[in-house]
Amino acid sequence: MKKIMAVYDEDPFYAERLSDYINRREDGIFSARAFTSRKRLEEFARDHGIDVLLTGTLSEGGFPGLPSVQRILLTEEEVRAGEGGGHGIYKYQSGDDILREVMAAYCETPEGKTDFPGLPASGKRIIGVYSPVGRCGKTSLALAMGQLLAREEKLLFITLDTFTGFSGLLDEQWKRDLSDLIYYYKQGRFHGLQLNSVIYYLGDMAWLPPIRFPDDYNQITSEEMADFLLKILEEGGYGTLVLDIGNYGRQVMPLLEICQAVYMPIREDAVSRAKLQEFEQYVEKSGKKTVAGKFHKIHVPMVTGMKRMEHFPQELLWGDLGDFVRGMLKGQRGIWES
Repeated sequence: MKKIMAVYDEDPFYAERLSDYINRREDGIFSARAFTSRKRLEEFARDHGIDVLLTGTLSEGGFPGLPSVQRILLTEEEVRAGEGGGHGIYKYQSGDDILREVMAAYCETPEGKTDFPGLPASGKRIIGVYSPVGRCGKTSLALAMGQLLAREEKLLFITLDTFTGFSGLLDEQWKRDLSDLIYYYKQGRFHGLQLNSVIYYLGDMAWLPPIRFPDDYNQITSEEMADFLLKILEEGGYGTLVLDIGNYGRQVMPLLEICQAVYMPIREDAVSRAKLQEFEQYVEKSGKKTVAGKFHKIHVPMVTGMKRMEHFPQELLWGDLGDFVRGMLKGQRGIWES
């Protein structure tokens, strides 16, 4: 049963618009209801209960008799401490930013620390993108695949690469990233609800901001990273995880093992062929025959002609690479689900 999130504001347009947005975007845990009348809000709370209350009136006496787990103040100033024991969130930022802040606050409550069921374990999959060859289009391929598949299913994109350039390429600045979730995992406190305080969207595709400082990877082994990703898939509400494995090098085997399929961009120059040969020898000597069977080698068209950085996602989908990925994805579901 979904939790109830009440949005109380004297401006009916604001309350209804924010509630509608939350219901469209947050379809796993909360159901939002808009209120502009204090009396209607209190009547609803007595009959149904409220788990989270978003309101701009905590400073005006609050709601002393209103039962709710978490009260969050919607402020009209960007920097303002919460009043009346509530957290403060700037009300005129984007709906996604508001939702992330709400989820971060709710995760700190006893109820928010409870595990929530995700999708059934069956049918979930990790599609990996990896290559021992550099500058072959791995991240661009993974981003294009994620955006296209997200139109048909609930999908999460994660990159483990370092210095991704995503803040410029995707025109986003973030307060939390993959490092925060790894911290909770290492403390034994990670659960799927915490994803919602970090998730960003590119069209229909949900994505996690990557680790900003490469040194953070020293805090987690590749085996732990693989286990952590499986927990994300198990406890989050996503059916597919598209994983840009990045440059894990010879620690990559545990990550390849958790993938149902691994798309491997390659190049035909002598150096690239030599690198690929060394990698294949490494896989063979490791005895991981099942891993070798997951690889699908492809030649990825390079992304060229990008005019403006902020247009990168759109040009990625509607250029040569987007056309290539659309053709590539036809008939592939049998591979992922086998």
